[in-house]
Amino acid sequence: MIVGMGVTNIIDDIKTDHQELESYYNKYKSATTVEEGNKWFHQFVWEICRHSVAEELVLYPLLESLSQRGKDLADEGRKDHHMVKEMLTSLEKLHPATAEFDHTFDSMMTDIRKHVEQEETEDLVLLSDNVTPENLQRAGKAFAMKKKIAPTHPHTSIPEKPVALEAALGLLTAPIDKFRDLFNSFPDEKEL
Repeated sequence: MIVGMGVTNIIDDIKTDHQELESYYNKYKSATTVEEGNKWFHQFVWEICRHSVAEELVLYPLLESLSQRGKDLADEGRKDHHMVKEMLTSLEKLHPATAEFDHTFDSMMTDIRKHVEQEETEDLVLLSDNVTPENLQRAGKAFAMKKKIAPTHPHTSIPEKPVALEAALGLLTAPIDKFRDLFNSFPDEKEL
């Protein structure tokens, strides 16, 4: 965030999302009741799904436009995202607060942390070094907009590429996901 101006860019937005995901995971782990854990898990799923789709629609095409290294990083990121979507799908089928659920969630979080580390030290550095501040701000606005219309649950059958197909199918599934969310518990605004 550029201090005092209220202007963010895609790099700031992605890093903020990463911090929020870590926070939601930690709040799940420190929950004292199943109900409390469920609401933080639902918040985690809601955020990571929206974040992943927005990266696939905005960040990865931007990286691909920069260089072959950018294309390679985008492909790695898509593979990581697909793996997380598969693990989330498995988690949604398990009973929460069981050893199997916790083990799977912990394993997924380990993978996510590796992805975040690589993204922040390679992908975002490549952007910072090669994209103008104005274009980073434009990408940030697009990223925020895509998050608003993205699906809120994992959909492993939706391809991460081509981007136009993912966007179209995501628009079709997002309303169903948002309806599903009506029946899940989430943290109150003041808890976030």
